[in-house]
Amino acid sequence: MALTILCAPTHVMPQQIDMPVLKDAKGGGAMAARRKWPRGLSSWELAVPGTQELLDPILGLLEYAQGDTPIYFDGAGFGEMTSPILLFIGDGVTTDITLPHRFWSISATVIYTSGGVDTGWLPLANDMTWMDSIRMAVPPAVNAIITGKSRRKVKCLLRVEDKPERQRQFRSFSGGNLANIHGLRFFLDEIAV
Repeated sequence: MALTILCAPTHVMPQQIDMPVLKDAKGGGAMAARRKWPRGLSSWELAVPGTQELLDPILGLLEYAQGDTPIYFDGAGFGEMTSPILLFIGDGVTTDITLPHRFWSISATVIYTSGGVDTGWLPLANDMTWMDSIRMAVPPAVNAIITGKSRRKVKCLLRVEDKPERQRQFRSFSGGNLANIHGLRFFLDEIAV
């Protein structure tokens, strides 16, 4: 069963991306030139205004999730690559390319080889809608630039260390209407699994 909650945040604070390298825990923690994760992980702070009746379903979802149930988020505009991004630099041998993000939309993906559209690829690790890697029909030539663009969904957890905050932002007395305008602020962290 899937639940869909729609909201229109007044702002989404800048997307923060964590791309750590390995550190040695001994002797001052020397950095190693190795990635800790194969992909960067993002986090967002969302501030959503609205009446109490409109915010209750969102708060209900957050209370249900409680930081251990995944929430799928559209990235609030950061989940769509509108210009091709670098995926791989050809080595003449490799055909399987891990995408920089999980849950790429198969139907919205366009792959380019050295600037031209390339249709010789297949989705890997997918459920026929989303994928996290591709297989090229022919290994890209040495130094060929493989780029791509798509939409993605982001698998997140509610960050419980920074507690969700519900507040009353404004109360309108115009026209005899005592409409309460509330706000909800919370953080989502992308997860790797």
